[in-house]
Amino acid sequence: MRRYFFKKKEQGMRTFLTFVLLGLAQWLPLPAAAQMRIGWQVGDVSTVLTLAVERKIFEAQGLSVELRGFPAGPAMLPALAAGEIDVAWMGEFPTTSGYANGLPIEVILVPHMHRTHIRLIGNPANGIRSIADLKGKKIGVTIGSTSHHHLIRALSMAKLTPRDVTMVNLAPANMVPAYVSGQVDAIVTWEPGAGEVEARGGLRLATTESIGSITGILWVARSEYVQKHPLEIQKFLHAWEKATDEYRRNPMESMKYEAKRLNQSVDELAKLTERQSIVFPTYSEQLSQNYLGKKGEQADARLMKHMQSVAAFLHGIDRIKEVPGDWSRLIDVGPLTTYQQSKAGSN
Repeated sequence: MRRYFFKKKEQGMRTFLTFVLLGLAQWLPLPAAAQMRIGWQVGDVSTVLTLAVERKIFEAQGLSVELRGFPAGPAMLPALAAGEIDVAWMGEFPTTSGYANGLPIEVILVPHMHRTHIRLIGNPANGIRSIADLKGKKIGVTIGSTSHHHLIRALSMAKLTPRDVTMVNLAPANMVPAYVSGQVDAIVTWEPGAGEVEARGGLRLATTESIGSITGILWVARSEYVQKHPLEIQKFLHAWEKATDEYRRNPMESMKYEAKRLNQSVDELAKLTERQSIVFPTYSEQLSQNYLGKKGEQADARLMKHMQSVAAFLHGIDRIKEVPGDWSRLIDVGPLTTYQQSKAGSN
């Protein structure tokens, strides 16, 4: 009887303690999810990023993200310098410019590349049928951008120089009006402006692919953040791979979120994406010489060579003071290599 009494008393005490602990748990702070502040370009097509946010793919990996919108890549550089964002979605031009100016940033991933996003388009009504026909013509171009860089390369293919044409400096939003009004005979720009001009009868003369160049979007991170928050970077890589895989499996379904953000139909966005010829390289492909390169071999990677070419171009038009002498910190494949090794080990 006595043994039964003490046993019941012990059970009662356990029940009491359980309720006490459950009550305390309501007041104790929960472990905070890993944090990451992401800068992105609100005017760009970012289907996979929007998908990841709307489907809460980052959160599923234990990563809490805060998106901060910017009008363009260059506007993110001060935010990176001030530590206001941790990772940025930007092109190779602002990335190269920031690195050349001493900003401690590094490329950690290539979300996608465009083969035909940027195009040189001429007005056939003005006698333009080829790049050679641009001699003596007015060309709309965004000076200092990848549009400008594309034009120089395209002209050289027809043995022309910038002196053979008149370059009219235009913001991307002003390209279509300038073309329609006849202020320029040709333009070099990207979607959606390029598609609008072609729809009005503009003739495609050159693309990124046809001039032997590359362009795309990069995930660029503050070096300090990468060093101090390796776990967050791994969670980010995991989430991004899952979002990209989801897009590959069902692109039309995945596009509905971005189409809504851009106030377009899914079909309209699909056609725009088709005109861009977007390529989503796998993580294994990114660790090849066609993209980032293997660890220790980034110097010979195509992206590195391209960004060195961009730096030389920017220096030639006085947009940067000097071409960097040390490129070893620009591309960091360490996090991606670690992720791939970890994934292989878990299989």
